[in-house]
Amino acid sequence: MNFSWQNVIDGNGIGITLTGMLIVFSGLLLISLFITALPRVLALGEAKKQAPVQSKTAAADTGSTEPTEDEIMAVISLVLHLETERSLGEGSKLTISRQKRGSIWASAGKMRSLSEGGSHA
Repeated sequence: MNFSWQNVIDGNGIGITLTGMLIVFSGLLLISLFITALPRVLALGEAKKQAPVQSKTAAADTGSTEPTEDEIMAVISLVLHLETERSLGEGSKLTISRQKRGSIWASAGKMRSLSEGGSHA
């Protein structure tokens, strides 16, 4: 093999290098512009989000007391949570026991791990 700059020039190496550098630079420039513009975009989105909330409260003041499906689901979830907490205690956890019939190999592995833990195994 012959290593020389003539091979780079013949293979358009300089043009390929400059094109790659331009692609990477423009990608980094777009990322930095996005990061710079992100707070302003989020502020615009927050302003648009706040505007409909005010109109909903105005509609609620006019006497519309019909609950939405989301509100009903939230109330049901709260009641279930409070009843579970009341009946089981505050620090307890509710779990679902799943009885699965595994293979004999799964139970053999459990038995081996149980016997290894003891000093008389």
